[in-house]
Amino acid sequence: MKTQCFVLISLLLSTSGYASQLATVSFTSDNDAPFGTDSDYTNGLFVSYTTGKLNDSARSELLSLSTHSLDKVEFVLGQKMYTPDNISSSFPIANDRPYAGFLYSEVNYLTILPERMSRYNVTLGTVGENSLAQQAQRFVHDMTDSEYPNGWEFQVDEGLVANLGYLNHYAWNRTTFSNSTQFELANVSEVNIGNFRSDVSTGLMFRWGEYLSSSIGAANIDSERPFRAGYLGKGTDGWFAFTGLEARYRFNDITIEGDRPGIADPENYPATLEKGQATLVAGFTWYNANFGGSFTATINTNDYKEAIDSTHGSASLSLFFFL
Repeated sequence: MKTQCFVLISLLLSTSGYASQLATVSFTSDNDAPFGTDSDYTNGLFVSYTTGKLNDSARSELLSLSTHSLDKVEFVLGQKMYTPDNISSSFPIANDRPYAGFLYSEVNYLTILPERMSRYNVTLGTVGENSLAQQAQRFVHDMTDSEYPNGWEFQVDEGLVANLGYLNHYAWNRTTFSNSTQFELANVSEVNIGNFRSDVSTGLMFRWGEYLSSSIGAANIDSERPFRAGYLGKGTDGWFAFTGLEARYRFNDITIEGDRPGIADPENYPATLEKGQATLVAGFTWYNANFGGSFTATINTNDYKEAIDSTHGSASLSLFFFL
């Protein structure tokens, strides 16, 4: 029995070790159009590059989970876009979400074991005209003959923002079935601090599929970029379905509470942060030795108190390639 356990553990570690040799490039798009809306968090575009396994000289002894962990670094360039429910108005509307755009770069240090993944991240970006969100949305709406967004002159314009974050994804239980598929129950907890957003959250994620020990942390409970392909890497075919529910307490959110210099009397156009929030995700991922894809549907409760609807939905598509 001891020999069998040793072999099983060795296989898990060697599988993950092989996976970690692969660098990953991913392209992700979030949009709320599949839910028939065009408001709140309405669009996100992201490109990321994740290194292969860091060698011993590049690893961080301070951040690594152990000497056996598989450590990587992920670099992300992204743009997020937030709009009010009424985008046709050329004037601000009371009790509606302000326009806001966020253009940013992010560096994530990933340290991975078969049953646990930790992520440390630094984010730097700009909120306002330099985010290019106004130009991006108007260009797309012109191309698709969609309703023209007229109120970007009143967007949140705060300039440079910075955030620090930590996420821990821990598999409480993983059961293997006779057909080689696995079921996993995990806790996902996160803390972020900065002038973009500060919050604490925790939730449960359920996954069912193949080689779950080689993909822990790839699926997130998040309405913004819910799938992170750089955390994957199994060198053969694999797949998994996932769903998760998270509760969150948010202390500040610049996309809601930030200054709007285009409005002379902002007190007449309140947008009040809803500090207690929740997110539900469900998705499916498939990949082989060269590439893969993931689709996720998300539902988020209100992030501001004046919102007309009680929830907001969006969908995310991610395509990725192993190098």
